[in-house]
Amino acid sequence: MKVAVLEGRATCKVGDMVRFLPILATCVVGCGGWWFPLWPDTRTPADHARAIAPRCTGQSDEQTAKALVPSFVEAVEPAYSAVDSGNDRYVHLRGARLRIRPDLNVSAESLQRTLECHEAGVTLGTAREVEDDPYVLPGAWLDIRVDSGGDGLVAEALVDRFEDARQVLQRARSFAAVGGTSGIAPR
Repeated sequence: MKVAVLEGRATCKVGDMVRFLPILATCVVGCGGWWFPLWPDTRTPADHARAIAPRCTGQSDEQTAKALVPSFVEAVEPAYSAVDSGNDRYVHLRGARLRIRPDLNVSAESLQRTLECHEAGVTLGTAREVEDDPYVLPGAWLDIRVDSGGDGLVAEALVDRFEDARQVLQRARSFAAVGGTSGIAPR
């Protein structure tokens, strides 16, 4: 960019500025994308389900049925998250942690995909919800995470709102009770 000084003022050519605008726009969009995750997610449960649905084409009803057997749940515990705030720490109920028996014989990634696809299918009306389904909450989208938990798997069904988290925990406890789980963690 050429800058000329006329009578003590700096000036530049408009053509040089026009070439600079695409670079500026790219920086704004690139930096803006970094900030967007910090804003609350305003997508509806159906929006989330439609985003996941294309990844669910290989999921069978048999895989889903195996993952939704209450007797595979060893224990249900509350899922908490902690937020540090200065010298204090706030603990929030986020949902439920379900300890899954190793009898299911699937990887954490496979089970997570199966449960996410089940949630998407129920939300979109293409799959049926089981009674007290801990992986679906009408009117809310659950963040489902599955990790290895020693000799089994741990599935977390998480949500941001406290009332929704209480419902998820209650549904998980009821679901596990159907399977005769004796290891339900106390309230």
